[in-house]
Amino acid sequence: MKSYLVIGAGRFGTGIVKELHKQHCEVVVCDKDERDLELLEEYATHAIVGDFRERDVLDELKIDQFNAVFIAIGSDAYSAILITKKVKERKAKKIIAKANNREIGEILQSLGADRVILPEEEAGRKVARQELLTGVIEYIEITKDISAIEMEVPEMMHGKSLNEMNFSRKFDITVSLVLRNGEPILSHFADLKLQPGDDFLLIGSNTNIDKFKKKYK
Repeated sequence: MKSYLVIGAGRFGTGIVKELHKQHCEVVVCDKDERDLELLEEYATHAIVGDFRERDVLDELKIDQFNAVFIAIGSDAYSAILITKKVKERKAKKIIAKANNREIGEILQSLGADRVILPEEEAGRKVARQELLTGVIEYIEITKDISAIEMEVPEMMHGKSLNEMNFSRKFDITVSLVLRNGEPILSHFADLKLQPGDDFLLIGSNTNIDKFKKKYK
């Protein structure tokens, strides 16, 4: 079972803890505020009240044994910088840190953060992209250049299968599943005749998805 350390139990850290719990991971969460930790008792494997800027609090844990450490305290730039440095010194396998601006993010990366999250910037980019992708039901940004979208199968494709259309080769986009009547069809859907009301989940580069959308919008 994978195990993770989450430092900070605010809204961002809470979201991380709940999702890791949902995925059946072991989660240790730490925060200075005991009240925030109490709200996560049913989701966290262990909760630690303490200030991770202090050496003795860090030394209580074997940082190098966690699959990753989430530093979810981007609103306090000084603490995020100090903790990132200390966690890196203790040989964390992977550090994912929240930053409230790009400049702080660059500092965190220089100190050893493997990934920096800019929540407001990423949320704004996602909202804008959802608006531009007319007809898209759900949009998920996987990386800066790769996305997954759920959309209704275009009318021109009804009665045809993905294999008949040579879909993946033609559009350089992967169909990961087809939804019919709200239920996923996970296997052998490439030979399935697509019907009105079907949705599919597409994964590919933003460039290729944009081309596909323009062709069938």
